[in-house]
Amino acid sequence: MKKKISLLLALIMVFSVILTACGSNDANVGDTSDKGNGTQVENGGNGQLTVQDIKDKGTIVLGTSADYPPFEFHAMINGKDEIVGFDIELAKYIADELGVELEIRDMDFDKLLGALATGMVDMVIAGMNPDPEREANFTDIYYEANLAVLIHKDNADKITKMEDLEGKSIGVQIGTIQEEVAKEEIKDAEVKSLGTNPDIVMNLMTNKIDCAIMETPVAESYAQVNEDIIVVEGLNFDIDSGGVAIAVKKGNDELTEKLNEIIAAAKEEGLLEKWFVEANELVNESL
Repeated sequence: MKKKISLLLALIMVFSVILTACGSNDANVGDTSDKGNGTQVENGGNGQLTVQDIKDKGTIVLGTSADYPPFEFHAMINGKDEIVGFDIELAKYIADELGVELEIRDMDFDKLLGALATGMVDMVIAGMNPDPEREANFTDIYYEANLAVLIHKDNADKITKMEDLEGKSIGVQIGTIQEEVAKEEIKDAEVKSLGTNPDIVMNLMTNKIDCAIMETPVAESYAQVNEDIIVVEGLNFDIDSGGVAIAVKKGNDELTEKLNEIIAAAKEEGLLEKWFVEANELVNESL
């Protein structure tokens, strides 16, 4: 029992750590708070950030929420805490294509679009769905994902189909499509909206919630590193999750178009599939 608790605490600490992370050679992690840090750029008086603006300052600032494996998460690499994952590899590729450095800002998911609107970050890559109600420009979809239900293994016989979710307490990350689905699609659900996925997992492990809804690869990543939680097989949501896309400030059409070109190039080179496989392997190796 002590061993299991220690492993769980280690996992939660890795995912929840909010200290400034040490970047790799081509990406450094900046201030992880939601306050500005001198990265805003004056540009043309129209509030738009152009590709040339980014090149002139020599840095592109990424906003992300690093609790979402395999998209973005904290991992110990050679004794150092780094933010890694599928989305981070995409961000590095974008920075390389633009010929600039990458700065990463880690914050709560529900603060990302606010940081984008105020110029604190230049782009958001965080497994985000391009919901038209969100105030941002979205690129083309770079990854399609479905939703899955995560449960404690003790509930394996109690939650097997969609009807079993009715009236249950369900953990979701605040500000996500999962939160909308739980509130609007599941009858009498007691929805518990939390800031981070590690918080959701901890609530699941301590039986404060009956289940959790996450994007499938995220749910599978948590299940891979914790033998006490499992993904419910065959429980599919009849919805379109909308895929995931990069967000930039509303009206930044030129930057959006440039990012679409870079995404298309990454797809053409087969890099997206490669990064996703590598991110999943890293989840198993480092957590």
